[in-house]
Amino acid sequence: MAYSLSGLFNDALFPNTARRITLSQEELGRLSGVSRQVANRALQELQDRGAIRLGYGSIEVIDLKVLQAIAREG
Repeated sequence: MAYSLSGLFNDALFPNTARRITLSQEELGRLSGVSRQVANRALQELQDRGAIRLGYGSIEVIDLKVLQAIAREG
């Protein structure tokens, strides 16, 4: 999940991209190849680690460097 999300915010590929996207957990799960339930758990963990903030139908990247580090872990 972290890898998929960090790819959406790659400054080299998508310069000047806003750090908030409107995307449901189900949609993000599909993009990542996991179920909505698995996406939900992964997003909660990313939020707990301070990388993202979840909103209703949106995800905001709080710390891109942390998100990228987590993506490299797994």
